[in-house]
Amino acid sequence: MQLIARPLRRIQRRLQQGRIKDYLANNQVRKLQLGSGENPLQGWLNTDIQSSGEIVFLDIRQPFPLESASFDFVFSEHLIEHVSYRHGLHCINECFRVLRPGGRIRIATPNLAFLMALYSDNKTDCERRYIDWSIGMFGGQLQAAPATYVINNFFRNWGHQFIYDFEALRGAMAQAGFVDVRRVKVHESDEPVLRRLESHGQVIPPEFNELETMVAEAHKSI
Repeated sequence: MQLIARPLRRIQRRLQQGRIKDYLANNQVRKLQLGSGENPLQGWLNTDIQSSGEIVFLDIRQPFPLESASFDFVFSEHLIEHVSYRHGLHCINECFRVLRPGGRIRIATPNLAFLMALYSDNKTDCERRYIDWSIGMFGGQLQAAPATYVINNFFRNWGHQFIYDFEALRGAMAQAGFVDVRRVKVHESDEPVLRRLESHGQVIPPEFNELETMVAEAHKSI
C-alpha cells in the first residue's frame, strides 16, 4: 500500500502545484479560500483537504504550499473548529505568512458563547427555536434535557475539535500578528471582496446560521 501511496502523493503534489501556479499567473488580486467544500468561489484559489474539480488539495494542519506574501485575501468558513487548537493556531499563522502587507483575513466559525446561551434560563425566542430545530434534526432517541443534548451534540458531532469564543479567536489572530481584529456580521464587510461569502446559511436555516456563527476580520500591517 505504501508503494502505491507514494506515487499518488507525487501526482497529487504535481497537480496541486500546477493549479496554484496557473491561479497565481492569471490573477493579479489573489484570494485564498480554505476549506471550500461545496462552496467554490469565483476568482478565488479554492482549497480543501478533499480535492476535486477546481478545488486544490490543501491540509491546513501542514505548511501551506504557497509563497510568503503572495495573497491579498484569505477566507475560511466553519473550518478551524474541525482541527485541534494547536493546528488552528498553525493555520492562522500560515494565513498571516501568505498574506501580503495590508492583506485581509475573514474567518467564520461557531461561537462558544452561543452554545453557553442555550443553557441559560433567559433564552431568546430564536434560541428556543434553534433547540427545537436541533432536536428535531439530530435528537434521535433523546434521553437528556433538550439544551444539554444540543450542546453536547454540537461539541461532538461533525468532527468538531475546538469551539472558539471571540476572545480566543481574537487572541489567536493577534498572536499571529494580525491587527484590527474585529467582529463583523455574516455576509457583511467594509471590504467589498469579503461580502456575502458565507454559505452555511444554505445548509441550515439562515437565522440559525447567524445565531451559531461569529465572523472575525483583521489585516496584516503594511
